[in-house]
Amino acid sequence: MLARLVLLILVIIAVSLVWRRLRGMRRRASPPRTVDARAVRCAHCQVYLPSQDAVLREGEVFCSAEHAARGRRTS
Repeated sequence: MLARLVLLILVIIAVSLVWRRLRGMRRRASPPRTVDARAVRCAHCQVYLPSQDAVLREGEVFCSAEHAARGRRTS
């Protein structure tokens, strides 16, 4: 009876150690999030926005398709 109790305790300890290790590996597996800090300015409204969100048209950068259709603002 005592041997079964000791064996049960050892199994519980082993399972909990494996569980913690797997949970810790899952947390470390996800790479840290990085952001492309490069900003560009819209040729129409002069607002700065992330380069990955910009719309390029005829060599100029715009913040939206609407501003790209309007083109560069004069003045």
